[in-house]
Amino acid sequence: MEAEEGSFRCVNCGNFGTKKCSRCKSGCQEAHWKADHKLNCKDFKANSSLTAKSNFGFKPLGGGSRSSSSIALVPASGGSNSKTRKKPGKVLFPYDEFIKLYNSDKPRFSPCGLLNCGNSCFANVVLQCLTYTRPLVAYLLEKGHQTECRHDDWCFLCVFQSHVERASQSALPFSPINILSRLTNIGGNLGYGRQEDAHEFMRFAIDTMQSVCLDEFGGEKAVEPASQETTIIQHIFGGRLQSQVICTKCNKISNQFENMMDLTV
Repeated sequence: MEAEEGSFRCVNCGNFGTKKCSRCKSGCQEAHWKADHKLNCKDFKANSSLTAKSNFGFKPLGGGSRSSSSIALVPASGGSNSKTRKKPGKVLFPYDEFIKLYNSDKPRFSPCGLLNCGNSCFANVVLQCLTYTRPLVAYLLEKGHQTECRHDDWCFLCVFQSHVERASQSALPFSPINILSRLTNIGGNLGYGRQEDAHEFMRFAIDTMQSVCLDEFGGEKAVEPASQETTIIQHIFGGRLQSQVICTKCNKISNQFENMMDLTV
C-alpha cells in the first residue's frame, strides 16, 4: 500500500481509496490476497510516521486520518539503480512501430560466416538465424538498443547489436567470442567449449532479450503481465496459444488463451 495525496493506493493494482481494499471487486482481492488486499479491511489508525512533510512527500489524511499497521510506504523513485527507469505503460513497444521494422528492407548485407570456437556450432547457427531476423536486425541497426540500455554490467542485447553491426560490415568470417565467453550470463547451465543444444540456447537467448527489455521499465515484477506481451521481443518471437474445451453434455465451448514464446510440435 502506498500513501498518496489524501488517500492510499494499492501497490499491486494501483487503485486509490481510504480503506485498504478500496471496496474493489472480488477478482482484484483474490489476485492480491497474499498482499493482504482483502475485503476484511481494518480502519486506518493514526500513525506517527506519516507526517505532513515526510521523506517521501506524503501528506496524512485530513482530520482523523487512519492507517493500518501493514502499510508499507514506497518511495516514488523505485529501485536503487543509478540509471533512470522508464515508467511502465500499457504498451511498451508500439505495434505499429514493429510493423515498420517488419516491413523494413534490412538486412541487405551479404551473409557472413562465423568461426567455430570449439563445439560452438549450436550457438553459431542460432546467432546466424537471429542476425537475419528482419525486424530484430532493423531494430538494432536503425533504432539501436545500446543508447537506451539500463544495464550497468554485461548485456546480451548490447553485445548482440555489436555482433550484428560487425556481420553487416565484414566480408570474412569472424569469431563470436564476446558472446560465447559469456554463455553462463545467457543460460545458467550453458558452458563454453561444451556441446550444447541449439534449441535450448535459442530459448535462453530470447528469454534474456525479453528480460533486458523489461529491465528498461523496472524489471518483470514491475511490469503487468499484459504489458510484458508488448515488448519488441514479444512482438517478434511471441504469440498466444489457444486451448479449447468442449463440454460433452451441454456442448458449451470454453476458450483459454496463454502467452507463449515457444511452440511444442
